Amino acid sequence: MMLIIAVSVLYRDDGGHVVQGYVVIRPIPSTATTSSSSSSSSSTIINVRRGPFLGISSRPPHHFHSSSQSSSSSSSSFSSSSALSMGVVEEFVAGRDAETRRESNDAYLAVLRKRVDNINRLESYVEELDDDDMLDKTSEFRKRISDGESIDVNDVGSTLLDEAYAVVREAAWRVIEQRHYDVQLLGGLALHDGRLAEMATGEGKTLVSTLPCYVNALVEGRTSFVVTVNDYLARRDMERMGQVHRYLGLTVGLVQAGMTEDERREAYNSDVVYVTNSELGFDYLRDHLALSPAQTVLPPNAFANGYCVVDEADSVLIDEARTPLIISKQVPAPSSKYRVANTLADNLRPKVHYDVDVKNKNVVLNERGYKDCERALGVSSLFEEPSDATGAWAPYILNAIKAKELFNKDVEYTVLPDGKGVGIIDSFTGRVLDGRRWSDGLHQSIEAKEGIEVSEQSKVIAKVTYQSLFRQFTRLSGMTGTAMSDAAELEFTYGLVVTPIPTALPIARRDYPDVAFRTRDAANKALVKEVLNVGGGSKDGRPCLIGTTSVAQSLVIVKALEDAGIKAELLNALPENAARESEIVAQAGRPGVVTVATNMAGRGTDILLGGCPNTMARLKTRSFLFDQGVLGAAERAFYPRPPDDGYYPCDIDDDTVFMLKDAAASLKKEFGDGLTAIKFDEILTVATDTTEGDDDPAYIVKLRNAAQAVKETFQEKLAPEKEIVRSRGGLYVMGTNRHESSRIDGQLRGRAGRQGDPGTSRFFLSFEDDMFVIFGGDGLKSILKTFRVSEDMPIEAPQVTDALNKVQLAVEEKYRDIRGQILDFDDVLNEQRKVFYRRRQQILFSNPETTLKIMDDYHRETVSDIVKAQTNEDGSVKVGKVLEKIGQFFPSVLPVVTVDDIADLKQDQVISFLVVAVEEIFKAKVDELEKKAKADGRAPGSLARSANYITLVSMDNAWSDHLQNMENLKENVYLRKYQDLNPADEYKRESLAMFEGLLDKMRLNTIFSLWQSLTPAVLSKSS
Repeated sequence: MMLIIAVSVLYRDDGGHVVQGYVVIRPIPSTATTSSSSSSSSSTIINVRRGPFLGISSRPPHHFHSSSQSSSSSSSSFSSSSALSMGVVEEFVAGRDAETRRESNDAYLAVLRKRVDNINRLESYVEELDDDDMLDKTSEFRKRISDGESIDVNDVGSTLLDEAYAVVREAAWRVIEQRHYDVQLLGGLALHDGRLAEMATGEGKTLVSTLPCYVNALVEGRTSFVVTVNDYLARRDMERMGQVHRYLGLTVGLVQAGMTEDERREAYNSDVVYVTNSELGFDYLRDHLALSPAQTVLPPNAFANGYCVVDEADSVLIDEARTPLIISKQVPAPSSKYRVANTLADNLRPKVHYDVDVKNKNVVLNERGYKDCERALGVSSLFEEPSDATGAWAPYILNAIKAKELFNKDVEYTVLPDGKGVGIIDSFTGRVLDGRRWSDGLHQSIEAKEGIEVSEQSKVIAKVTYQSLFRQFTRLSGMTGTAMSDAAELEFTYGLVVTPIPTALPIARRDYPDVAFRTRDAANKALVKEVLNVGGGSKDGRPCLIGTTSVAQSLVIVKALEDAGIKAELLNALPENAARESEIVAQAGRPGVVTVATNMAGRGTDILLGGCPNTMARLKTRSFLFDQGVLGAAERAFYPRPPDDGYYPCDIDDDTVFMLKDAAASLKKEFGDGLTAIKFDEILTVATDTTEGDDDPAYIVKLRNAAQAVKETFQEKLAPEKEIVRSRGGLYVMGTNRHESSRIDGQLRGRAGRQGDPGTSRFFLSFEDDMFVIFGGDGLKSILKTFRVSEDMPIEAPQVTDALNKVQLAVEEKYRDIRGQILDFDDVLNEQRKVFYRRRQQILFSNPETTLKIMDDYHRETVSDIVKAQTNEDGSVKVGKVLEKIGQFFPSVLPVVTVDDIADLKQDQVISFLVVAVEEIFKAKVDELEKKAKADGRAPGSLARSANYITLVSMDNAWSDHLQNMENLKENVYLRKYQDLNPADEYKRESLAMFEGLLDKMRLNTIFSLWQSLTPAVLSKSS
């Protein structure tokens, strides 16, 4: 029998803070040795872990600490590293932690089920309400909420929440013929309670979001935000689910890339807003760069009063949290310098001139590298600042080497068509990140490497991380298919408790063990052979979805399949493929169809067995209407090229063609040439996805009937195909690599077996995969030696899977640590950002009187600073120096104040005298400009407007410099860990002094610029 002891402790962490933790002790019997002199002994594993024992950690795992001790006796030792390698303590704690979470979740769901029962009991009553009664319910609910009735999930005495959910369920059934299952009601209640609902793929998360969004939008002054990962999903969800909200009397808005300020402002003023995470973030930043209230688009207190539900929450809140959103201004880039650095980097050799750290994505020049570069460039030092002010050579060369060694085309980036430069590929979703750029010259170095035009450099003027952005919401929730593996981090960072929601039907998917090969080529051949074995590419075979982790790999797989006689559809980050996303996914479940995709995370479209007649009918209808000229060429440019006729399961008959032509004529008669792409999509959604309404216009009725006829034609053809696919075992998901996060692997597997359908998944791995090579180390190489396998022999040993699981956990831990460091530093900057943006918004929205009052405060503070800085220790004032500084900041004051005026005054008297002089001259200028404006018939307050503008510009310039200084400070404090100093504490301490200096700099720059603009007119008057 073995005893495991867990002892609760208090200890100090690296920062000297007292925290709660626990010590887990487990004895390990020693192995007997052949030496007769050895005595029997035992070892003990000790792990110190932060957080309460068997509960949810007070910090995510990147803050866990382990310690090791060694006994003076040679017969025993204490080792935490051995525990980590064996995993016994971690498995024990993780198992109990998972058990504790499961028990807590079961108890929570039991409470929610009582509300679900109440909602179900209300269903018969709500079904009897007519459309006007349903609309009146919204007004009734709003009044009851304003009167103080609770909508808290945990307030069992209130029935308003149950009634509202029952109304939304009925509205969804009437409008889009979708009824919320009980498990979807559970998910909706969890979202309303500010939790992250983990719901499997295909369980209808989009429909679930309508429940809490409706209820929260009933609260006066509160907007419900539905945040999705791309414009396509935001538009699709708004068009479909927005019909439910509109039916109940709510306004619905959509924010898309390319919209004007007026369009965005109108959308954000709606009750329910559909928007992408990046658009919301950039609008937040742009609002805080606005130079007039008319340039802002978000409502006041949008975050403080708003409710937000984030779709694919783990992707947005975890995976994208490593990269901040940045707005920058362009400054000229020395393109010749980037090209020279690129040429030089091509001639440098790894391990000769530099070392490559693939794991941390960094390169380090060695001594020879520095000397050879200096000799080639003819400079004495790579860190020497040249006279042309383009900066030292060192960062140019280092970025060129990084571009060469660490950034690969069609893996980390792609070259965009039409000379649009380089686009960053999101490693988690496989999409091109629109508008994102690498900073500090790296983007330009990659452009130089690809031989395309080097774009201008960027200087950061505003930035925010998703942690800081979404934590501003007082009511935040999320939904995704995979989140439990990062539950502790999500709870610590965002306060989101992950709540797994049961599926409506049992999951029937079978996940086969990973199979590994010595080489990538052998793994690819085995994958292609498996596709052939299950009938991929044949008329009656199984549909196959092959998930890759890069564009380059997807192209290799497609070529290998083509060589084997299999035609595959390609869905990757390349713009020409990404635009066809819904088209490709709609038929990915048809018999024998093979789809190759870079990472299916966040695709948002379910793969239906036998294909999706709805999507195909919509595409056919849209294509036909385009051919009839319903939409102008400019608006049609927003859409991808229509599918070929061979894409559809069958042709449509003459009667259906006539109906489509009649619908097209009706649309052209109604809208002429004024139909926009967004309006057209909305019309198409109403016609294809909503039920009939008594007040539907004729063009909607005709289009609905035509689209329904197309759908029924396709459905008749696809129904037998669905049964064929089911009989073959459903969708077969194949992965080519384990991802950096096990969550993404889980999302790929989850594409098969949706809503109780059969399905299969398997990963075909190789020991040449990046995860093996970069993170596996010698342990995995020793496995190869142990098994002595040939190149094409599959390895399905448990040791391989266990080793790879540990490697994947190590990678996840590494990135968790990176996010933890980002959070530690960003918390400091975020507090400063809050203060700065609050002050900026006060100035932005201030009236003329308030602005002038702020200027008076600035005058007093500036004069006081000048006088105090020129005061001797004995209290005497250096009047000559004071007037010299006054002349710099208040030039028009200098002619009216002399040395004799202040020569014999004390410090406070000098301050008072100069403040009065400054205020009198400033007031005279205000009066003069007001009289002139009145005489010219212009609006009053011109000086206040000028002061407001100058203040905002000065603040933005100072903040931009501060962001760069903070970035430099971060780089500096990282090195102090080698001095046994805590980088985060050092950063916090020094950044405080920098921020205090920032506030002074903003004020001084404002005063200097404002009075420079006033000087000519005042001096002219004086003369």
